[in-house]
Order: sequence, then structure tokens, then C-alpha cells
Amino acid sequence: MAKVFADDINLVSNANGPYVVYRSLTVNDPQPGGNGNGRFDPGETGGLIVELRNVGNQSADNVSATLRSGDARFAVTDSASSYGNIPSGGNQNNQSDPFLCAVGSSIPLETVVPLTLFVNGDSYCDTLRFSVTVGQIRNIDPIPDGPRNPPLYWAYDDVDVMYSEHPDYNWIETRGRGTQLVLSDDQTVQVNLPTGFVWKYYGQDYNQISVCGNGFVTPGYSTNTLWTNTGLPNSSAPMMVAANWDDLYPPIGGGVWYFHDAANHCFVVEWDSVAYFSPQTSWDKFEIIIYDTTVHTPTGDNVFTVQYQTANNYVSNTVGIQDNTFSIGIQCLFDAAYHRGTAPLAAGRAIKFTPVEPLLGIAQEPGVRTTRGLSVSALPNPFRGSVNLSVDLNTSGPVLFNIFDNAGRLVRKLHSSNNSTTWDGRNETGNAVVPGVYFYRAATADREAGGKLILSR
Repeated sequence: MAKVFADDINLVSNANGPYVVYRSLTVNDPQPGGNGNGRFDPGETGGLIVELRNVGNQSADNVSATLRSGDARFAVTDSASSYGNIPSGGNQNNQSDPFLCAVGSSIPLETVVPLTLFVNGDSYCDTLRFSVTVGQIRNIDPIPDGPRNPPLYWAYDDVDVMYSEHPDYNWIETRGRGTQLVLSDDQTVQVNLPTGFVWKYYGQDYNQISVCGNGFVTPGYSTNTLWTNTGLPNSSAPMMVAANWDDLYPPIGGGVWYFHDAANHCFVVEWDSVAYFSPQTSWDKFEIIIYDTTVHTPTGDNVFTVQYQTANNYVSNTVGIQDNTFSIGIQCLFDAAYHRGTAPLAAGRAIKFTPVEPLLGIAQEPGVRTTRGLSVSALPNPFRGSVNLSVDLNTSGPVLFNIFDNAGRLVRKLHSSNNSTTWDGRNETGNAVVPGVYFYRAATADREAGGKLILSR
């Protein structure tokens, strides 16, 4: 479930009689009808919990409500619910009797659906209007390429912990292991991929890549050395994977390296502490990891990941991808403006690009290590006060439980030596967190799993 609060409402608290207003909504989309990510997506069914607030000076008694949709692609299949009595100054929701909704599969992502709630009580009636967004992309969600439907590539970063394709940061060092490219300012060189290593990118196979000192790679042959970065997609830019497209200066720093990591089934290009052209006293260390075709995908297109070991000067760069038509792409970052689905670049950030569509759960990280999902539980859920988190292991052992908020920010780390722990709803500094949706991640030495938590009032 995910909760979205309305803006603060400045109303006269001593209104004569009851005065019921819309307060917030919560989406409950468990499987099998939904995917459990706390939002309505195309093709899903689920419940809609609407919280109301009585800002009047008298109780609103025997309140009932009927919900209507303003978009035929978003059907309310059970539109009636009861709220009972809402005292003056009190809040009430219909969690025990949610409105049931069915979302059409053809509705585009991020469609805003207008909703109308007809409220009735003893000697009281009103009409409330609000909206819900289908497929709303949050900081903890992957980004589809576009503009088109359906997407081919998706970008998952490491805070997208609800999704099976989210990456874990796992730096692969190439300095001293691979081959250094001697690059001058604004230079691109061509590198042949190892024998048998094919990069399938947007449906085309390449056995060569072109590496630009300005922080991007082009599949196949290219001499483009563009140092003035743009947004993506853009016809003035080449087909590319932009890890940190900016005006860089490779002669200063550790240089640009490439390395075939056969054991991990990948080919790595690293900008090893490469300086910026201005200021040349600032530098960053990042890499692109291209996985070979032993990492299977539905389309056969390769998976690739960009990783950031430092975050010193990501203020005017571009991060993203673009296809060979220059019209389809993903823009994670451009000139300090982040896509709402991208976590800010930081040391230890990883972004994976894959044609695997969003699924909830745990996936094997390609070519890095073998993981198996844990059986995890959180009881009670929703909870007030505290919740018990546990994993099912044959033997006791250390487990790390991480708690994240709805924006993917780490809230609390909990260490356990006996497979379970309790979260008291407080952050690392001991302060109580606000009610809402949170996510937890349980990790042992070789396994991990996670789930969603609802902290109630």
C-alpha cells in the first residue's frame, strides 16, 4: 500500500456543523490482481482506501460514500463504502471496506484519473473531488524508455528495492587488470569486443564499441567526440550509453581502461578518476559494465550497468541511453535535473539497464554472485508501535534488516543474530517516523529478500 497525502488545508476549524474533507488515499494492490507496489498500474485490480477528515465543530454521523471515476479506463467495480461516525477534528478511512478498482491495460503510465466521492451522513452531504495517478513513477521505481509503449529498456537503480531487477553496487576494478586507452582531450577510440562477445543493443548486434573520453560509449563504430552534453533522446547526439557525459579531460587522472571479466561474463569500461576540463582539479571515477548474452533477457538485448565510485562533480552532466534512431531513450539526469525515478548520484550508486519489465521480488545479479530468496515475514502489518521482522533459515545466523522510506532513503539499519528483529518505527537518530509506507530488506551472507510495511496512526 502507498499513501498520498493531500496538501495542507487551511479551513475554519469551528465551522458550524460537520464539515468532511478529503485527506489522503492509499492504494492496496496485493497479488494476484495487483503487483504489490503500492500504486495502480495498467491491467491491475486493487483496493482504494480514502481517508476523510471532519474539520467541522460537530460529529459527522453514519457517514457513507460512493466513488465515481472520470475515466472509463479506470473502473470502480465496488463503489460504496461506510465510514461510520467521524468526530469533530477526527480522521476516518474505509480500510475495512475499500473501494475496488480495475485499471484497463491500455491506459498509459502516469495518467491522472479524476475521482468524485459523494459523501452522505445524518443531515449532511457533500461532493469531494481528487485524483489518482496510474503508473506514477516514484524515486523507488524503474524508468521506461520512450516515448513509446511498450518500452524495450528499463532503468533500475539500487534504491528500487521492491523490484527483482534492482542492482546491487559491486565495483569491478580494471586499473592494472585491463588495457589503458591513451586518450587526448575530446577523443573517441574503437575497441573490439572479445571473440564471441556480442552486444545486442536495441535489436542490433555489435562486436565493437567506441569509447569517448567524455564519459560515454557507443555500440559499434563511431568517431563522435561531442563534449557539449544534451538531454536524451536528442538527434544531435549519437547512439550512446552515457555514464557521465560531460566535458572531461582524460590526460589528467588515472585514465580510461577496459577489461574483459570472463569470470563474471562482462566487459567493463572504467573512467579511473578522470578530471573535468573545468575545473581540472575535480574528478570522478565511474564505469560501464556490459554483460554478455549468457545473461538471458526476453528480447536477447544485453543487460548493462553503470556504477559510480565517487560523486564529486555531477552537476552539468547527462546520464542515460539513446537508440540508433536518436528518438528513443532514457534520461536519468541532465544538467542537475533528475528524472523523478532516479535516485541522486552518490558514491556507491548503480543503475542497471535491461529489457526485463518490472516484477516484484528477488533476482540473481548477473555474473556477480548467486543469491536465493529468503522467506520473510512482517507481523503485524499494517502495524502501530512496532513490527516483528523475521526470515526463515535452517540455522541461526547474522541478518541485516534495512528500512527504507517511500522515496528509497535509508531510515534504519537493524542487525540480528537470531533471524528476527523488531522495528519500533524510529529512525537512526531515535525519532519517530511519520505514518505511511516503508520497505524492508533482509540480507544474509548469500541471500536477500524484502517486503512492504504500513505504519498506521
